[in-house]
Amino acid sequence: MNNSLIKSLLLAARPKTLPASAGPVLLGLALAYRLESQINFLTATLTLLCALLLQVSTNLVNDYYDGIRGIDGEDRLGPQRMTGTGALSSSHVKKAFMATLMLSLLLGIYLMYVAKTPIIVIGLLSILFAYAYTGGPLPLSYFAMGEVLALVFFGPVAVWGTYYIQVLDIQSHLQTVLLVGLAPGFISAAIMAINNLRDRETDIKTKKRTLAILAGPKGARILPILFVLLATFIPIVHVSSFQENPRIMVATFISYFFFKTWNALAKEPIGPNFNNHLATTGKFLFLFCFTYSVMLISLSF
Repeated sequence: MNNSLIKSLLLAARPKTLPASAGPVLLGLALAYRLESQINFLTATLTLLCALLLQVSTNLVNDYYDGIRGIDGEDRLGPQRMTGTGALSSSHVKKAFMATLMLSLLLGIYLMYVAKTPIIVIGLLSILFAYAYTGGPLPLSYFAMGEVLALVFFGPVAVWGTYYIQVLDIQSHLQTVLLVGLAPGFISAAIMAINNLRDRETDIKTKKRTLAILAGPKGARILPILFVLLATFIPIVHVSSFQENPRIMVATFISYFFFKTWNALAKEPIGPNFNNHLATTGKFLFLFCFTYSVMLISLSF
């Protein structure tokens, strides 16, 4: 495998999106330590690797199917797609996403063995939706489901699944974990909303229908800001509903350091600059989850 092929595959994998999958895992592990004083480093590492591989798989499937369907034209504002531009053959991208899906399944087998039915269901559904997001006869992202899937699978599902693998108790602090899981879910939905806002005009010309198209030009700008705002309220609700230490609300204030990005989403002309806003929101997701996790763990000392 030559260097240009490896470089193109890395670009197709879109590594800048990986905080969306790493952040919820960190938060789930922090909750397990805070609420049950349990961390198994082997299962924690495998959970993180599986989450990252599923994110990469989703990106590669997206690149492949949008490319062969002609969704990504020359007027695309987003990062260069390898299949659509011909930088990679469709067969190379297909082999890559099949390999990453298979690797995530192989690593997940041990987690399924340890955690049994709940993680078997979550693992198989995660693999299915990683493919069905843009693959198959009815790609879900073409039917305004992108934000919903991001909210669910990068939010409560990822956080609770990570937590459950550690504690192996379905009822353990279920409401708390699901509530906290909404925070990265909302930010992941915001990332998807920014992506769809950036691509709105080009998507209108295709068969793809996103929430940004359905919401209209003004609504499409409001959506990502609304999702971010909802995420920042989660630590506050966590404290008020479950009598948790107010220290965890420090995570809420992380959003203020990104005010320029939120302002740009509301006012800037849509163009390639939105790629930077997308990457910045990914950083916000990770920093928010990291800060939330550090605050939770610090309460145990």
